[in-house]
Amino acid sequence: MTRLACVRFALLEVLLVLVSVLFVSHAQAQPPPQTVTVEVMVLHATTQPGPGTIDPTIGNMPQLRRPPFSAYNSYRLIGKQSLTLVRGTPTQFTMINGRVLQVTLMNVTVGPQGPRYEIAAAILQPGGVPFLSTRVTSPPNETFFVAGQQFQGGVIVLGFTLH
Repeated sequence: MTRLACVRFALLEVLLVLVSVLFVSHAQAQPPPQTVTVEVMVLHATTQPGPGTIDPTIGNMPQLRRPPFSAYNSYRLIGKQSLTLVRGTPTQFTMINGRVLQVTLMNVTVGPQGPRYEIAAAILQPGGVPFLSTRVTSPPNETFFVAGQQFQGGVIVLGFTLH
């Protein structure tokens, strides 16, 4: 290798190191998002004679076929609601049974696999007293479910998908 080729190779290595340092520092300098959209599916889960059915508008949700959700064999989509969550600010909507679902974006972390969202969800009784509350951390575009309220011979199941 000629001396000129060695110098060019060394300059190319330096340039690549500088570009990678700039890329990493730029990626680390980006603050995590302070808002996220959550799609909430409200499902009615029941146990019916026979194999049961899952409403096709729910989509393919294998989680509903595993415990504890497999205790019910029929799922009907009651409604969907898209909410914009602002970090630290509770967002509410009234469910079919008259209770209020309150969802709050608590934290956003960005790691090597991408963002993870921590949300707090609570179902409020009349007067604003929590009936059921939970905190969940989830990556984007993965649906997780929370259940527990009795409703018309079954239970209400809430599916959350963060975008």
